Amino acid sequence: MLADILLISDQRELCQQVTEILDEYDVDCCLSSEASRVCVHQPVRVILVTEQLKGVSGIELFDMLRTSRPGVIGFLIAEQEQTVALCPAAMESGFSGLLSCPLNPEQVRSKVAKAMEAAALREENSRLRALLPLYGLGENFLGSTSQPDVLESLLDVIADQTAADSLSVMLYDEEEGVLRIAASRGIPEEMIPKIKIKPGDKIAGRVFEERRPVILNQETQNDSRFADLLKRPEIVSAVSFPMVVRDRILGVLNVSYTDGDIRFADSDIEILGILSTQAALALENIRTREAMAQEIRLQALLEQYVAPEVAKVLLESDSNLIRDLGAVKVATVLFADIRNFTGMVQQLPLPVLRDFLNEFFQVFTETIFEYRGTVDKFMGDAVLAVFGALIELDNASWTAVETALAIRERFAALKKNWQGRDNFFDSIDLGFGITRGEMFMGNVGSARRLDYTVIGTEVNIAQRLASAATSSRIYITEAVRKDLARMPEKSGGVQLESIGEMTLKGVHYTVPTFSVL
Repeated sequence: MLADILLISDQRELCQQVTEILDEYDVDCCLSSEASRVCVHQPVRVILVTEQLKGVSGIELFDMLRTSRPGVIGFLIAEQEQTVALCPAAMESGFSGLLSCPLNPEQVRSKVAKAMEAAALREENSRLRALLPLYGLGENFLGSTSQPDVLESLLDVIADQTAADSLSVMLYDEEEGVLRIAASRGIPEEMIPKIKIKPGDKIAGRVFEERRPVILNQETQNDSRFADLLKRPEIVSAVSFPMVVRDRILGVLNVSYTDGDIRFADSDIEILGILSTQAALALENIRTREAMAQEIRLQALLEQYVAPEVAKVLLESDSNLIRDLGAVKVATVLFADIRNFTGMVQQLPLPVLRDFLNEFFQVFTETIFEYRGTVDKFMGDAVLAVFGALIELDNASWTAVETALAIRERFAALKKNWQGRDNFFDSIDLGFGITRGEMFMGNVGSARRLDYTVIGTEVNIAQRLASAATSSRIYITEAVRKDLARMPEKSGGVQLESIGEMTLKGVHYTVPTFSVL
């Protein structure tokens, strides 16, 4: 911590007297023989030095101290009869004034108070001059496009500001639950992979856990709350600073010196705080952008295999519960099946078959999405779609019938186009089955392979009806017919023909069936 005043005197009585007079300040006393060391390691605002010292004069000593602290404010303490004679030399050495013995308490307090105000103002100006450029570095950090760029920029700036012997940024690895070095200076490369620190362990782990910075200077480190963790006596000064953004801690910044006379002060914490916060914000922004990009890539990939609505459900689900994702719902199912698909496989070259199926499924997919249905799956020569499950519809059955009518019309155009390439396409056709009722919709499968689908009797009936339908007929069940009847303003343009009670494979009861004309 920054001391207010340093008194250099070989007289114990004077030390006690000055301490009592300036009791509102933090006053440290030292002998003339200790002055150089203390002044280097312990920043102060004002120095009081007596003229009569052992082996050196106060003026000579202050001259030497000013080489390490050129801006320090000093007062020379001398006997009253000497002050006039010493004044020119004292002023030339940089003293701000003289204090005569015996000391006048009011005079001492007045001169020191003005000096402290001047020192505080000068420090604030210096602090602002040092800090203002640092705020501009935020643009550089935020302009970085990757985590290594941010960390390297951070270490470059700190290296310029501190000339430290050792720098490192340790980021928290959530998977392993440890801090790892993500960027460093002055640390042997072979050591970096070996360093893993758990929260609460060692100094960096404690700083991470407590989210409070720490300064460790060699002279005062034994009084620190980290004294029991100090393992490297060669370090003369060090700072560990937590990197926190939006109440989330990302890691720890470590800066240290192994030789020299440089010591850290509270002002260094402020500088490191600005740099660490800016870097942490940049890291958080990069991670957010990467997470969003990954989610977009994943969603785009998923939508090539499942409907967009299914992709959204899967992405928003808890990954630990995704296998159990699903529920029983009342929905409408549309099943469309290509007639004479076996002949297609036998008669057509496989590349041609693939191209036709791609166009066929494209027509189905675009039409189903247009009518706000969900493509459940492609099954070789068939398509299964669901209406009213993931997207709410006023009348899912009517929407499914509209979709089937649109697909039938567009399939006719597709078939005509392919007939011009190969006469075999004259023989292909479609069949549709539409049912409505309770079914399970969700994930089915193993821990390693899941399928988000619908299962239930109504799904089986839709498939059987589609297999039975020929000439692009659309077969519907009684439940679907009743739904159509609830919308006379629309269903008036659709005629139904009763097919009667159909016996379907795998269904133990007959199914009343109607054909949409």
